[in-house]
This record gives sequence, C-alpha cells and structure tokens, in this order.
Amino acid sequence: MTLSTDDIVEIQQLAAAYCHLIDSAQGERFAQLFTPDGVFEIVDLSTATGHEELAANAEMFTQFMPGGRHIVQNQWIEGDGDTATMRCYLSNVRVGERPEAIQTGRYVDDVVRTAEGWRFARRTLTLDGPLV
Repeated sequence: MTLSTDDIVEIQQLAAAYCHLIDSAQGERFAQLFTPDGVFEIVDLSTATGHEELAANAEMFTQFMPGGRHIVQNQWIEGDGDTATMRCYLSNVRVGERPEAIQTGRYVDDVVRTAEGWRFARRTLTLDGPLV
C-alpha cells in the first residue's frame, strides 16, 4: 500500500513539530515524536537513544544554541504501508539583534506508523560544515 496524502501530511507535521519542540526546549513532548527506542544521531558528533536521552537532548538545545531556530524544507517522503523514509534539508538560524545563519545540514529519517501516529524510529543529521 502506498502512502496516502494524509500520511504524507502527518509525516511533514512530525518534522515541523520536531523543530518547534526542540527550539522551545520541550523535552518530554519532543521525545514523544520518536518510538520508545528511537535514535537521533548527528553524524560524527552525538547520538541520543530512547526517550530519556532524547528529552535531555531537546532540553539542552536552547542552552547550547540560544535563539536557535530549526527550519526544514524540501521534504521528500517515500514509503509503503507502515514505514517511510523522509529526506529534508536543515537551515538553523539564530534570532535576536543580529540574526544569522549558523548551520545547514541534511536529515534522513526512518519513520514508522504507530498507534499514536507516525513517529521517528531514527533521525540522522549530517551537518554541511562546522557551527558558525
């Protein structure tokens, strides 16, 4: 069974929720976007596995990068049935007196349909260069 339009929209909303929740340090809600054993990896930098580590990762973001805003675009979603892969680009900007672009990268996501809706099983971020 191919993905429906509703599936694609829900997966896009998953990516949008990720951005809003990490940018506002809502760790518990952020962790719920992942399966219980979900993984978020930043290639060659860090890996968080499971809800406890994922929540801590999100709660730390605003301390590590004050004013940071995740922006994802060009979501390309392919799948069949209860599994899908989403690829999208990341732009991370810092807001404030002097807004600036601080990083770019590429996400590759393995998402799965659960009883609660689509969730990240694995989200892998490859940064395009060092943080500014």
